[in-house]
Amino acid sequence: MNDINWLHAIHYYCDRLLELWPGKVALGTALAAILTALGIDHVLFGVLLASVMGEMLTRIIVHCKRGKSLCRGLHHGLVRYSCYFFFLLMAVGVDISLRRALGFALPVTDVFMAYLVLTDCASIIGHLVWLGVPVPPLLVVLVAIPGVVILGVLLAMIQRFREIEK
Repeated sequence: MNDINWLHAIHYYCDRLLELWPGKVALGTALAAILTALGIDHVLFGVLLASVMGEMLTRIIVHCKRGKSLCRGLHHGLVRYSCYFFFLLMAVGVDISLRRALGFALPVTDVFMAYLVLTDCASIIGHLVWLGVPVPPLLVVLVAIPGVVILGVLLAMIQRFREIEK
């Protein structure tokens, strides 16, 4: 029987964390500065990254379970996330342009990130259902309700644009 030396383990992992700490702080600071400069909500961006990682993880599990090539699944995921990145940059551009041209801000970037989070959550739920994991109906409703809210916000934004054109 192997007893774990907890003191040694904590010391070991604290040392590893301290070795990586300066790089992590620099990367986190750079990311926060970029997000602030672009006017992107930090918390929503973190949720977006978590949903993207969750979707990619469930995608990998499904591909392994189906016996399909992992490269194919990763290829589709990477193309998808590259498009997410470029569309997010376009949403930031639209957000900045509207702010400068109209003098007020519309939450274009935030709405787009929320849309991406919801599509990834729906994809995760689909993957979990395929894997046979019981998904509580409440979870499906919790993903569907914000989807309806985002649709309402998009419709309100379209109506606002039409009012501005008149």
